[in-house]
Amino acid sequence: MSNHRFFPYALITVAGLIWGVTFSLALMATSEGAHPLAISAWQVVVTSFFFVIFCLLAKIPVFRFRHLRHYLLIAIVGIVAPNLAYYYAAPHLSAGILSITVSTVPLLTYAMMVAMHYESVMVKRVFGIVLGMIAILLLVLPDRGVDGEDANFWILLALFSSVMYSIENIYIGHGVDDAIDVREILAGSNILAIFLQFPLAMYLGVAEPLSWLASVPGLALAALALGSGLAYSMFFYTIKTSGPVFASQCAYIVTISGVVWGIILFGEQHSIWVWSSVLVMMIGLVLVTPNKKLESLLLQESVSSHAS
Repeated sequence: MSNHRFFPYALITVAGLIWGVTFSLALMATSEGAHPLAISAWQVVVTSFFFVIFCLLAKIPVFRFRHLRHYLLIAIVGIVAPNLAYYYAAPHLSAGILSITVSTVPLLTYAMMVAMHYESVMVKRVFGIVLGMIAILLLVLPDRGVDGEDANFWILLALFSSVMYSIENIYIGHGVDDAIDVREILAGSNILAIFLQFPLAMYLGVAEPLSWLASVPGLALAALALGSGLAYSMFFYTIKTSGPVFASQCAYIVTISGVVWGIILFGEQHSIWVWSSVLVMMIGLVLVTPNKKLESLLLQESVSSHAS
């Protein structure tokens, strides 16, 4: 099954569908005013539990000190920093807007890979990045794009999360040895994130008690953590087998399902500026995604890696 040429597409599709609903779950988790640091701290606890069980069942190492630098970098860049920015911004934005900001990850990933000489410059993809910037401007510039006096600041803060995720994508794809199982990386980095966040939350007096997980926001966060953990597993597996640019294509599904879930669960209604942003962003993503020759190469590498 994993050798099938459509398997990478199936992975990013399912991961994108799961991720799409997490934007709505984030709004539920922040609905009663819990501090973003406390929310993020409990998220990594639930996610760590998920991956530790996963690793134990699969007989995969949970934490090895020789990989500490990988855990630490991913914990900071891929978990703590983007989580805090995301949970600070979430109460001020709709689920649909949050999903649009995350769509910039493929664009930023490609731009960074070009800057680092991992990818060649292609006019089509550069134009796609320009369209992505226009899509964000359609949210930021018009007063009617989103609600709230400081909406532009919160959009930019959410975009900071996308920058961090893009850096993480590239590091997973090019900085981590293929011999290291993705599940070990995620287990180790989430465990480390607990020790980075919980002591600080307790010191600042913003930590939530264990009983908070039984509340509606806590249950929403638990569902978010488990869903994100599953999606991350599929997503990072795709990064290692098919490359970070290919894997980032799941942003199509993330964006569309995020907007749809927001409408279904919260009855969100978006202005013409927001819908225009979605359309322009989708076109930009189409232009940035790998060409057929590169896709074929990535899929061949995926098959070869499983066959060896």
